[in-house]
Amino acid sequence: MTAYLVFDIETRVDKDLVKVVYDPENSLTIDQAYDKARDRILENSGQKNDFFPVPYHVPIAISTLQADENYNIQSLGCFGADRYSEIEIVSRFWKIFESARQTFVTFNGRGFDLPVLEARALKFGIPLKLYFDGGYRGNRYSDAFHIDLCDYLSNFGAAFRRNSLDVLAKLIGLPGKYSIEGEDVEYFHRQGWQKEINQYCVTDVLQTWILFLRVQLMRGRLDAPGYQQAVEATRNDLTRRADEAGADNFLLDFLDRWKPSTLPRE
Repeated sequence: MTAYLVFDIETRVDKDLVKVVYDPENSLTIDQAYDKARDRILENSGQKNDFFPVPYHVPIAISTLQADENYNIQSLGCFGADRYSEIEIVSRFWKIFESARQTFVTFNGRGFDLPVLEARALKFGIPLKLYFDGGYRGNRYSDAFHIDLCDYLSNFGAAFRRNSLDVLAKLIGLPGKYSIEGEDVEYFHRQGWQKEINQYCVTDVLQTWILFLRVQLMRGRLDAPGYQQAVEATRNDLTRRADEAGADNFLLDFLDRWKPSTLPRE
């Protein structure tokens, strides 16, 4: 039985929607409309960021990891824009979710990933009865349906600054961001480097999963031997997947960079 669904998405900006919204007179090229929108977003943020609001984001990669109640990985994969259309990417994710009642595990999934996927389901008219009726959009403080590690580890927004996955991953011996970062995805997409985007998305899911194991230890849901067993099982699973994929598999690099920290003796 699958207990946990860990996922992460990578997106590009929907320039067609940008043009419709920011160029109602249809007097600009699509790139001019994009520049106009970006400049306005920058201006409204006090020149602090140019991040487009949720409805403008198109998923181009979704990585998922499914694990059972004993923290054993059951599946790991990524579906990206190199093989699937936008509607196929979105539909495949919701089909995975709808196939079994699972607890989401994310890093800022409540703030970004799920709102993006909801907006795209709205665009394509994808029914999400289990998601809306099953409690997944309910109590922010309950871990029955969704454990958002970004939210949880920032004390549900009480911390002055929200932590990044990169910093928290490196804190516990994980590689963090070592190939590309989130802000690079749009550029990589324009260059046609979808394979690299997919791999980056998978490593983010893996680091979210391993960070989740540490959080489960910290809050007493795993004892030290159980935690060590879960970490070792994860490492063994990734080693097997890397060996089966060949010498150039990116998981080998991830495993080499992952330096599991030693827990204190009781």
